Amino acid sequence: MDRTDTAAVLQIKSGNIDAFGVLVDKYTTRIRSFVVQKLFDKDEADDIVQNAFIQLYKALSRLEMTKPIYPYLLQITRNELNMYFRKHHTTVSLNEDIILTPDKTVPDDISHVLQGLKKDHKVALVWFSEGYSYQEISHRMGKPINTIRTLIRRARLYIKKNYT
Repeated sequence: MDRTDTAAVLQIKSGNIDAFGVLVDKYTTRIRSFVVQKLFDKDEADDIVQNAFIQLYKALSRLEMTKPIYPYLLQITRNELNMYFRKHHTTVSLNEDIILTPDKTVPDDISHVLQGLKKDHKVALVWFSEGYSYQEISHRMGKPINTIRTLIRRARLYIKKNYT
């Protein structure tokens, strides 16, 4: 831990809560840019950065004075991001029918719908829609069955997101 971090942590531990501002000022820009790269939503990024600093403050009593603070803070931030992604994770069942609303119907030319999909997703979805089983698609594509399930699920999510 560098000297300014050590001094700030020692002051915080001795009761000077205002010394935490030194750590916040020093690391906020780096942590925020890390979160924005992963999230792309600046308002949510600010919340995650704030939560990370709150968690750091709570953990200061357990912090080793010989180790730098930044890697520890970065790991806290990663954990906060993981919690955010778990909370906001969109799922769709493999058996769920995708219902299209009147204002977002699938065009007659289905290739337009599939245009944004990656090749493997497109191939797996087309074969699935033609009635092939996951096992048959797995054999034809030379990929594990769980990979085929993932490809089809992601293709369905893409269609649901863009056409429902």
